[in-house]
Amino acid sequence: MLKKIKQSNLYNNYFGFENNIDITNDCEVLFRKNVVIKNIVLLSNLIYTLIFTIVSIGEKSNWILTVLCLPVTYLINRTLKKMIYKDKENYLRQQIAMYICCFYMFLSAILIYTRLKIGLENTYFGEVGYILLYYSLIICSFYQSKKLLKTVYPWVLAIVTIIHFSITYSILFSEAALEGESYLITFFKSLEFRDILLRTFILLIFMLVLYVSVSMSEYLQQERKKELQKRKDAENSYNEVVNDIFKLSLSPKPRTKTEVSDGKLLKIMSQKLANLLGKNEEDIEFIKEYANIHLTAKLSLDFPSDLTEEEKFKMLKEETKLGSLVIKRLQLERKTEDIIRAHLEGSDSMEFTTQMSNYANDIPSQIIMLCDMYISLRSPRPYKRAISHANAIDLLNNTYRIYYDPILFERFMRFASDFADIYDNYEEE
Repeated sequence: MLKKIKQSNLYNNYFGFENNIDITNDCEVLFRKNVVIKNIVLLSNLIYTLIFTIVSIGEKSNWILTVLCLPVTYLINRTLKKMIYKDKENYLRQQIAMYICCFYMFLSAILIYTRLKIGLENTYFGEVGYILLYYSLIICSFYQSKKLLKTVYPWVLAIVTIIHFSITYSILFSEAALEGESYLITFFKSLEFRDILLRTFILLIFMLVLYVSVSMSEYLQQERKKELQKRKDAENSYNEVVNDIFKLSLSPKPRTKTEVSDGKLLKIMSQKLANLLGKNEEDIEFIKEYANIHLTAKLSLDFPSDLTEEEKFKMLKEETKLGSLVIKRLQLERKTEDIIRAHLEGSDSMEFTTQMSNYANDIPSQIIMLCDMYISLRSPRPYKRAISHANAIDLLNNTYRIYYDPILFERFMRFASDFADIYDNYEEE
């Protein structure tokens, strides 16, 4: 149940510290913390009202204070809200709001403790109020600020000591002045003084543990912020480098009508060969898109400025993945042309053959490359004339088959007449 509440939008909107914020921005982080603490203050005020309601049962005089808590709660929360939201980007204003929230939580706990301790005969209610002092310190620790705790702790220790002597135990200093040393000796030996020492000791230990916890959290937060800043800088540098590479290597260049037509024809043939190999629909769809991706893909790393860092990172990842596919497809196109030219010009050395055989030898790439080679052999190119289907098949069978998977090549050859029909009867729409 608690897990579902934490994962809900309601919890994230009101009590989620990292709710779509840039943690490298100190002002934005402090603003979000103030919003969350303000909501905790509102919830605390409602709890205080509930406490007064419970203790007021059966006591007429206490209902007035209980009723008055509601408008006071509303006014306090409204004032804090105005202060926090008035200038979100003003770090000094957010710091002031932080200190006000903390001192309010502590002072309200003191007032409730005083009311429960003095106004009621049942002393157990007073001890419930005393727990709220620790509760207020925990709320202050949510800011994860050592500086804040260093400012708050002396006030807490001083005020709590006064409360111990004046409210927890009504020590009459006027009597001490009259009775002198005998009164002080009696007091120092009393259970009340030992209880005050014990309460103070427990409070000091609690504040020390809280300070250590906040110190650790603040240190980890600062280190995390540094790492995120480094990552952001690295992403920006990477973005710039990749963007330059895309512009130089993948910038759209004019394609002739023949190249566009051959690209569409290649897409049809690749789909046909993938079907003949028994590929599933997902693989066939990928091969179709991959065959023509260098002609159709539109790459851009100029993202809108209003996107969040997470959205930019996601888009950068997608564009980089697309760019990688386009680069591989362009290299595959170049590989096909290099192989044909090397054999025509007689520069197909053993080293060249080995190098080409080891590059891009996955089945999708080989499907596209084989179909592309067939189209290139049948079509006129600047470095060669067009040849017939029979001559193209002879060249593939006698010269180029060493570059292909045997099963793939055998399947193409078995249905070579189908590919001839596709080429001869293809008409661009």
